[in-house]
Formats: sequence, C-alpha cells, structure tokens
Amino acid sequence: MKWFKVLIAFAALSIIVVSAAFLFVSCGKGNNSGRTEITLSFWQFWTDPDAKAVIEELVAEFEKINPKTKIVITDLTWGEGHSKIVVGFSGGNPPDIVELGSDWVNEFSSRGALADITVYVRDLIPERIMWEPTRLDDSYYAVPWFLDTRAIFYNKDLFVKAKLDPNSVPDNWDDFLSACKAINKLGRPVAGFGANSYEKHRLYKKFLPFVWSNGGEVIDNFAKADFNSERNREAFRYYLKLVKAGIIDNQQNLDGKFIDGNLGFDFSGGWLLKNIERNNPKLNYGVMAVPSPSGEIGTSFAGGEYLSISSACAHPKEAMEFIKFITDVPNAVKLCKAVGFGFPSGGNLPTDPFYSRNVNRKIFYKQLLHSRMSPNNPKWVYIEEIIEKMVEKGMYGKGTPKELLSQANDNIKQILIGDIN
Repeated sequence: MKWFKVLIAFAALSIIVVSAAFLFVSCGKGNNSGRTEITLSFWQFWTDPDAKAVIEELVAEFEKINPKTKIVITDLTWGEGHSKIVVGFSGGNPPDIVELGSDWVNEFSSRGALADITVYVRDLIPERIMWEPTRLDDSYYAVPWFLDTRAIFYNKDLFVKAKLDPNSVPDNWDDFLSACKAINKLGRPVAGFGANSYEKHRLYKKFLPFVWSNGGEVIDNFAKADFNSERNREAFRYYLKLVKAGIIDNQQNLDGKFIDGNLGFDFSGGWLLKNIERNNPKLNYGVMAVPSPSGEIGTSFAGGEYLSISSACAHPKEAMEFIKFITDVPNAVKLCKAVGFGFPSGGNLPTDPFYSRNVNRKIFYKQLLHSRMSPNNPKWVYIEEIIEKMVEKGMYGKGTPKELLSQANDNIKQILIGDIN
C-alpha cells in the first residue's frame, strides 16, 4: 500500500503544479513576464461617431504602446452623465478615469472622490492652461483636456440689409444693442439677438459674460454671495434689453435659425463653425468677441473637459500614463478636428492648418484667452441653477432685475452655508 500512497501524493502534486502554471498563464494574459494585465475603466462623453472613432483610435494606440494596460470605455450623455457619476462614486463603483466638466471637478474633489495627482502633473503645469478648476487648496485633481469658449456669430448680409457696416463689428454695449435693434426691425422671420431659453448647464454661460464684462461677480474671494450688486443689476438690465431685440429659444433652434440666415447675432460655441460648414457653407458670416461697456474685449465663459482619477483607483500611475497620452497636444488636436471645434490645453494656438488657416477659430482662441470659468466652488452646480432660473424669470417679465437679483443672492447664500452636498 505504500507505493499506492506515493502514487496518490505524486498525482496531487502534479495537479497543483499544473494548476499553478495555468493560473500563471491566465493572470499574465499570455505574457511571459508574469505581470498581471491591468484593466482601467474610462467614463467619457464623446459619443458623436466622429469623436468616438478618435477616442477608440487613441485608446487602441495607447494599448499598443502599453500592452499590459487595457482601457474599457463607458459612454455617458450630458443629460444623465453627472447623475451617473454621482451614483458611481456614492455607490462604491466609480470609474478609474472619468471625464468631468470644468464645473464638476471641485464638486467631486472636495468630497474625496478624486485622487490627488499633484505629484504626477508638476511637469505639465507650465505647459498647459486653465488649471483653475483642478485645484483644491494646494493640490491638483484633474488634467485639462479639451477647452472651448463662447463667442458671438453675426450675419453680414443682415448687417447690409439693416444699413450697418459688415466690416465694423460693434465692440461696446451701446453699439451692440443698436445693431441688434436695427436687425430686429427687419421683421420676422429675421431676429436681432438670440437669447437662450432655460437650458440646464447652458443659460448661465450666456448671461455671466455680461456680468463679468461689467466687473460683476457671483461669489467674492471669501466664498460669500456677491450677486446683488449694482454692476450685476446694470448687466441684467442690459441683457434684458438684448432679449427684447430678438427672440427666445433653445440653443439648437437659435443655431439653426442663424444657419438659415434669419438671426443677426448668435451667442454660441465653436460647434457652430462645423454646423455651418456642413449645412450652409455659403453663409456670409463672421465671429466677434463679447462686447464690453467700454469697448475693450469682453470676458466670455470658458468651459472644458477634464480628466480625473478616482481615489479608489488601484493603479493611479498607469491611469495617469493614459491621461498624459490622450491629453497630449497632438492627440487632443485630433479630437478637436473630429468634432470641428475646441482647443487642446497647450499654452499656444496649435500650428495645425485647422487653426492657422481659419480666421474664425483664431478669434475664438483670442476670446478663450479673455475668458474665465465658473467659480471654483463645490456647490456651483446648484448655484448655476439659481442663476438660470433668475434669468428665465427676467426674460419673461416675472420680476425686476433688482428683485430677482436680491432673491437669487439670498438663495446663493443658503446654498453656500447650507447642507447641500
């Protein structure tokens, strides 16, 4: 029987050896180095077919360079993306890498949901612009990726019909309002100024540039509400005059009206450049900066897409390697060209002909350098909603600027000192 026990022991040992070898091969995904393949989840918003193709191409290129790292993409939508990210973090199933709008970074970093990546970005800081939303105290929690601003499109043919000089755009508030009124007098279907109706995460971006260009603020340097000021009342009164010199509609319809040649001034983003090229390339139009009361270039809204790493990510070093790769200027330019607008976060206008040979994109870049982002406050997403509802009430005559700003300021105070998280 002794030989039988030896045989059983030998068989058991063989099974263990074979099993170990199998596990070794499985964990290494067939790589002889024995290192386990790393899988990183990446939640992102670029679902347009042209943009998504570039994202997939860049991911494939990164995986080829880094064969031990696999990137799994999950698509988000702007309508539901924010809530899904909130659920992902609060439910204990966050992505390793997540794309965040510039307004959202501080919201999540202040909750401890994002990894402190300061040590990884020190070499990038001098090379990139618009780091403001990424900072919390003295630490950095995101990398700027895709930047854009808002500028004003104007119809040159309507200028001529309204007896305005199409080669001399208005650069101050008085002249801009006069031009809107002159075009609006041409009668429907033509309108002078396109005013945004209430759209979440959008309307405030069209109103605050007039506040900022007049020296107004929403929150002061001490994180206290500073919205009910005379400068802001003046900006609100002026904005409502623009509304009366045009029409109120959602952004998509305003852009469509401009493309059809029936809107004098459309305060819009760089995406409209591509839409015009696609739908009405013969449209005689130009792009101008936001006017200021004095005639100097006004301050517009700057927005952007930022990439962060979850604080729960088990492989922050590898995640950061991917972020550095996809936000590298040449790769970011590929995305910008695919969507037809926007700029990489590098400190200069790219030399690519996409920018250098297009006068309107040059104007957009100049406006970008005279733009600012929303206040870096973790509760901003709630504050912007207050501003948008206030502007909507004003546009429909449901209160005076003085009354509405006072109410909004009180509501902002409650947000800043309240328990909303």
